[in-house]
Amino acid sequence: MPAVEIVVVQTIVRLSAQNGSFPWKLVDEPPFDALLVDGTLIEDHLAEVEQMAPAVLTVTRLHSEGMANTLERPIRAEKLQQWLLDTGQELLEARRWTSPAALVSAMSQELLDSARFSLCRWPPAALMGRSEYSDRMANLLWRRQLSASELADRCGQSVSRCVRFLQALRNAGVLEVHASLSAGNSQHQPF
Repeated sequence: MPAVEIVVVQTIVRLSAQNGSFPWKLVDEPPFDALLVDGTLIEDHLAEVEQMAPAVLTVTRLHSEGMANTLERPIRAEKLQQWLLDTGQELLEARRWTSPAALVSAMSQELLDSARFSLCRWPPAALMGRSEYSDRMANLLWRRQLSASELADRCGQSVSRCVRFLQALRNAGVLEVHASLSAGNSQHQPF
């Protein structure tokens, strides 16, 4: 991008970042959550650039407004801010259902320490899907605290499948982890 446009983008992001609800900051090296690129300079390399970040905003010439992930010149602060806010929300939502390595190792450590799990609220429908096993596991966790192996025994599922389900519940923020070995059966009534 031309130096003038780079300064405009930097200024917009820095001024926007002073608002506590604006989650973006500028970085010079990977990993990138989003990239802003000049569409006239990368037309032949767009596929390569799209692999560098989960979100790519292409700055284009006039009359390209309305195309997804494009920003028409001249760069306008409100349009850039809106794209960043919308993209940030989409990225957070996507990460909510993804299990990062740190979470997997934390979950594995908890399982090794014989942790017990229960639901603090019913999981979102998008997480449950139409699987009778997911429904059964969620119902069991709603009624009492169970370890991963107890959950597997009661559902007739493998421990690894139960652990994946527990990780998804934890990512969704509906799983309570109890470190003690006591059963402490808490009685929940669904809905």
